[in-house]
Amino acid sequence: MKRDNQLNEIEESVLNGVILSSFKNWTINEIKHAFRSAVDGTLNIEMYQKLDSITFGRVMKCYTAHKLERIRNFKNSGMTKKENIVTDTEIKAIESEFYKSCILPYLEARESMNKPVIDWATYSIFQYFWKGGQIKISKKDKLKYKEAAALAWSKAIKKRRSAGERVSLNELMSHRTQQMYASCIALFDKSKDGKLL
Repeated sequence: MKRDNQLNEIEESVLNGVILSSFKNWTINEIKHAFRSAVDGTLNIEMYQKLDSITFGRVMKCYTAHKLERIRNFKNSGMTKKENIVTDTEIKAIESEFYKSCILPYLEARESMNKPVIDWATYSIFQYFWKGGQIKISKKDKLKYKEAAALAWSKAIKKRRSAGERVSLNELMSHRTQQMYASCIALFDKSKDGKLL
């Protein structure tokens, strides 16, 4: 660099301050890429001999605008993933398949079950009947199923521990897991004698 093009102490201090305050979230590689783009003409900006805070700011401003334009063009080109819109017909087909593949087998197996199946798939079956209004739970029932869920959780933790899993016997059950356990127990209780068919 020619001596005329070298920054004096004040200019260097200003440049460092601009980088640290306005471009601290940029990586070195991004900044290098911005300057390569400026030098090769991609950014259509005049480059001066001296790399001072003004030149630095212009290059980064042009590069940011260029980057946003490229992103906008990409989005408008249709290359991005299109949102899937599910039709009513597709929803009915999915519900019908769920009924045949999950609900009917559960209700058939329920006749010979002696304890509830507790998992997320069974929770989905409970949700189906709950949303359809076929299962109603009183406040008294809610308390009963929460207590049963806590007992089932405790048994499940002991079983996991005896199987060699490193788990604390005092591991707390999350609200979501408690809801799943209680719902599966409620489904078992409310579907006896084929009531939900």
